[in-house]
Amino acid sequence: MGMSDMAEIDRQHRELISIYDRLNDALKNNEPRNDIYRIIDEAISYTELHFSTEERLMAKSGYPLLEEHRKNHLELMNDARRLKGRLEDVGENMFSEWFNHWSFGNVLAHIQYGDKQIEDYIVRVN
Repeated sequence: MGMSDMAEIDRQHRELISIYDRLNDALKNNEPRNDIYRIIDEAISYTELHFSTEERLMAKSGYPLLEEHRKNHLELMNDARRLKGRLEDVGENMFSEWFNHWSFGNVLAHIQYGDKQIEDYIVRVN
């Protein structure tokens, strides 16, 4: 895995963080639910893209914890989808409360810590 791979991961991180920021802003500004769902969908599909890029690079570099990481990715995505389904059933005042407990925080934490370990590993082996 070369430097260009690392650059791609970094670029995706920045993009993800900007999607999550937009989501938080939309929520704070009480934007229409449909707009919020659109951003959620974008966040979910971009996160999946990012996770699959990550897994491909891990496989390529022989990262030892790939399977564990992949399981983790699946769980995070399932949580995000489940929560989106629940959001569609709750009333307006519950909506933002639910949202504060929602898994994007976990996704971001995973991305920041998990990827840091991967980067360290890849930098070491190369």
